[in-house]
Amino acid sequence: MNKRYRVALAGYYGFGNLGDELLAEASIAALLRRGVDKERIVLMSAVPEESRQKFGVDSINRWKISQVCQALLQSETLLLGGGGLFQDASSLRSCFYYWWLVRAAGFFGAVPWALGQSVGPLSTRTGLALTRDALSRCRAVQVRDTASEALCASIGLSVETGDDLVMSLADSFAKHVGNENNDKPRLLINLRPDSHGLAERFADAVSACSASFNGEIVGAALSEEDGRLMSSFVREGRLPVSRVERIASLQDAVRLFSSGTAAAGMRLHFVMLAAAAQIPTVAVPYDPKVESFAAAHNIPLWRGGEFSLPSPRGFPSFPPASAREKIDALCRKVLL
Repeated sequence: MNKRYRVALAGYYGFGNLGDELLAEASIAALLRRGVDKERIVLMSAVPEESRQKFGVDSINRWKISQVCQALLQSETLLLGGGGLFQDASSLRSCFYYWWLVRAAGFFGAVPWALGQSVGPLSTRTGLALTRDALSRCRAVQVRDTASEALCASIGLSVETGDDLVMSLADSFAKHVGNENNDKPRLLINLRPDSHGLAERFADAVSACSASFNGEIVGAALSEEDGRLMSSFVREGRLPVSRVERIASLQDAVRLFSSGTAAAGMRLHFVMLAAAAQIPTVAVPYDPKVESFAAAHNIPLWRGGEFSLPSPRGFPSFPPASAREKIDALCRKVLL
């Protein structure tokens, strides 16, 4: 039976988080490199019409079971395209959703596979069982860090280790690196809501050091919730930024990060984009995935206490070609 789609693409898409939207963009780019036409990709999104316009592929509502089942019936494969889909830090909903998706794919004849996954944290037996069952049914699984690789090994899963899919987009910054024309230093700050008061403590630390900083501090929001949080801190006099900018696309990120001279923030993809732009960066590890990425790329961590501006240093260039090679090899193995 000839199917309409080669790939049904699933992830945390359509929720207004820049990092996840870049994962979708990178996944589609990888499929195009392997010769999959856009007409043969369907993306599951919380806002399908918006995703259809943004990425130029067919899109269905991820919450409508009938649409999801029809897409899986019409697709040769199901790709879990990057991100921390299997984790139970906040609840088991994510584990349940993607486990169900993988099982439904098998039922409807769509071969499941996964790219650029961050697995964990998993603190419940149910979360572990759902993750093990789902990923064991995938034809191939690529994780994006050694912590995920170790967790998968501990539950009997054989996986490949690669990079975050966004790293394959890093050469978008290449022509801008070292070409900043700032008349004064510019520090980019990212805060996101968390349940441990880390954002509040970091905002206070930035405020304490701002008096000695002879430059501009700009808030960089990768989602609406980032923007609301930082704007509330500005109103309270807690965060001394000149403005809060919403970054909604890769083009926005290239423009803003290429104008920065230093960066410090919480979200993984904020840290990743800052490093791709090769500006001195400090990571605020609200989640183990941020700590893993920082350790792998020699990025200093803020552990509390005083905040000091990151010092200029030699950055290992991000390897977009290498990242693409690993992604393409797995795409080739599954799609052929």
